[in-house]
Amino acid sequence: MRRKTLLRHLHEEVYCEIGVSKIHGVGVLAIRSIPKGARVLKSPLPTRDIRISEAQLRNAHVGVRRLVNAFTEHDSGSYFLPRSGFNAFSLYQYMNHSKTPNIKLVRAGHYVSLRKIAAGEELTFDYDEAFGEQHVFRRRCNRTST
Repeated sequence: MRRKTLLRHLHEEVYCEIGVSKIHGVGVLAIRSIPKGARVLKSPLPTRDIRISEAQLRNAHVGVRRLVNAFTEHDSGSYFLPRSGFNAFSLYQYMNHSKTPNIKLVRAGHYVSLRKIAAGEELTFDYDEAFGEQHVFRRRCNRTST
């Protein structure tokens, strides 16, 4: 990327950071106000994911399989991994689910704000709508022994 393109990207396209989520662990938070209809999480890098089968990951280290399971979209027998791998990351991988989202996935790699989002607010999208299937989440509980 050239300097001029990078500066434009910083001034016009960078809205978010990874932070502590009130919803679930880690999330994507606005670092500045995001206007309604803005394209967020736009990357100058290719964002199209690569489909990898469960069989292809069978011999991967257990920690790698856990990471893939936690941070990628998956369906019957396949995972969709970021083209950049896991030593570089895309913020969209950390966006949490909500039934009252403020972001919409228009198509792969193209996210748009549904309303004005305040600085510090978490960005969310509806996984069910975006991926065309219902997602079920298990709540983790901290239990103490007595």
